[in-house]
Amino acid sequence: MSDDRRARGDMFVNPYTFVSMPKGEPGAGWRREPAGHDRFAEECYSGVVKVELTARSPLLLRQVYADAEGRFPRRTVAGFEGRVPYLPGSSLAGAVRSLHETLAGGCLRVFDGDFRPGYRDQVRARPPGWRLARVDEVDEDGRPTRMQLCPRAPVWVESAALHRALGGAKNLQTGARVTVDGPGEEVFGRRQVEEPALVRGGGDWVVLVTDAGTRRKTRRNPAGGAPLRGRYFCAAGQLDGTVRAAVFDDGVWEGFLDSVDGTNDLREFRQDPAGDDSRPCWKQVRHPGDGALLGSRIAARRRLYADQVVWVLPEMSGESLVVRDMALAVVWRHAGGVDKARQRVPAHALACTSPGALCPSCRVFGSADTEARGGRGRAEQNAYCGHVRFGDGLPREAYETRQEYLPPMGAPKPGAGQFYLNRDQGSEGATAAGVNARPLREWGSEGDGGGRRRGLRGRKQYWLTGTPGNRPYFRASSQKPRVFHEEVYEPDNSMLSRGESVPEGAVFTARVHFENLGEADLGGLLCALDPALLLAPDGDPEQGTDGGRVEYGWAVGGGRPLGFGTVTSRVSITALDDAASRYLGQPGPVVEVPQAVRAFRRTASKELKDIWKRQLAKVLRLDWAAPHQVWYPPAGQLPEPNTPLHPQALLPSFTFWKETTGGASWTWTEKGGWNKGAEFPYQQLPASAAPDPGMNVIPHKQQGPRNRGERR
Repeated sequence: MSDDRRARGDMFVNPYTFVSMPKGEPGAGWRREPAGHDRFAEECYSGVVKVELTARSPLLLRQVYADAEGRFPRRTVAGFEGRVPYLPGSSLAGAVRSLHETLAGGCLRVFDGDFRPGYRDQVRARPPGWRLARVDEVDEDGRPTRMQLCPRAPVWVESAALHRALGGAKNLQTGARVTVDGPGEEVFGRRQVEEPALVRGGGDWVVLVTDAGTRRKTRRNPAGGAPLRGRYFCAAGQLDGTVRAAVFDDGVWEGFLDSVDGTNDLREFRQDPAGDDSRPCWKQVRHPGDGALLGSRIAARRRLYADQVVWVLPEMSGESLVVRDMALAVVWRHAGGVDKARQRVPAHALACTSPGALCPSCRVFGSADTEARGGRGRAEQNAYCGHVRFGDGLPREAYETRQEYLPPMGAPKPGAGQFYLNRDQGSEGATAAGVNARPLREWGSEGDGGGRRRGLRGRKQYWLTGTPGNRPYFRASSQKPRVFHEEVYEPDNSMLSRGESVPEGAVFTARVHFENLGEADLGGLLCALDPALLLAPDGDPEQGTDGGRVEYGWAVGGGRPLGFGTVTSRVSITALDDAASRYLGQPGPVVEVPQAVRAFRRTASKELKDIWKRQLAKVLRLDWAAPHQVWYPPAGQLPEPNTPLHPQALLPSFTFWKETTGGASWTWTEKGGWNKGAEFPYQQLPASAAPDPGMNVIPHKQQGPRNRGERR
């Protein structure tokens, strides 16, 4: 990367990138039967590898045990008084296996093949044909079995009229019964009722209360005075009095569940260890301007409830109500196309399912088939025990820990097509055509039409750092560790968290025991423990363009997007046996580390070696990405290195996600018809093989709420 690009504050480097998966099976016999555990296989070895890990940035481990309360794990270690910080072998095993899968082209062992993203609908009225319906009965999974339809188009009733009819805002909730006298007036393509005299409590009309987040805080005063309070309307429909069996078109219910998964309601529910979805969770709806209570809605869940009111696209079939689509609000969410995640990766990359045909990673680390079989919703246990056991990483010294106050860190969102979908030069800078066209960032949009970006980008990797003091998180919190919890985000933000770290420079030593591994498999294990063996042949350090030493590492623990967890390593084989030495007393075999690495390299396909050279050599290189620019899309420019960084600059840029979607804004004109407004050209994350991983900062045009600071 050029020096001027490294210094510019109008660029940022996303903390994660992707390493490609081989398009085809990496080589002949790539999936095959493992060596087994019942006997020593010919030309296989057992022994111990010693690995010394040096922290190049602070290490953050938390929630390793249920009662740890975010503290770094501690244990009793010989030679130390009391309990000292250590690296659990399970944490090392997970990180090393993940890297091994990337190096060897192994299967996607931890992968939700059934994932399909949900997206927010664009703010506009629903097409003709949509109606309100009341759920009468659900099955054990919360899927409606009987419903009652409101056959006529709904009317929109102003909240003040509903409050007067029902005796106050506390009584306005989804499912409330009213009577609406009169069709209302047509305003921008819908019927609205604002006159309180036209609304009475009780009757055969049902009301749907939804979130007020998309409503205006204020509106123009027609008299020319101060702005008036923004109005809030609820959809109301008249029931036809007939309860019908509910039948869902193929994929409708599954699509509804996928759309619900991305909601904030469900995120909060999953964070609550005592969460119970057996009954409705009522949430207050407050005005976005003055915070006044408007009513109560039912929180989104992966199920519905009796008496719940929803939007449906209905079709009558005899005595049954066929549901062709369903939503919880007029501006709701929709599933991203029809493909699940498993259909967007090469078939050979899906997790191994047979102990007799395992990929290189499963042959070494083991395999457990967790897929449901036979349509019974049960998993068959086709497991294979691994050949390696990781000991704990024991400290060289009793390191002091530091309390870390972390900014909001949300779960990964593979639906962000700007980053997660394959790059397509034809889509870069384009926008979707037509008022009903979905933004190009979405799965299933017209951007998938040519098939070039239907696949997922590859395996997610975080940029590593050897100079943590330059990373934005450490720059912002160096003088005041609590700054994100006290000055940047509201203290009650549920996504704020804490943890403990050990300092950079800390050294830990672990032993990895292996059994019955061939020379090439042993070489792959060594490379996963020390990738410099593969990327810097024979372990000789290279010289960077600036004359400095080029180093390669890997990451362990949490907080990797912020710059935590980078380690470099050194390995040595401290014990080695084969069948003859173990059982016949013959001299032990001699396998040097470079010899095993060369054997592993010989098993790799040309495509896999190209991935090592063009992608991994950058991703696993310390500070290849300019560390002061490595941050999620920020709200403003990132100051140059060695200059003060105010943490407000690190607020997430919601404008970035809006203005890179590959969509456009549309407004309904008073004359009727849609008018195209601003366009938001599609932008894609640079490939890990690109010479420059930077992207343009798109500052906030209007500062968003600080409590919505989740990271993608």
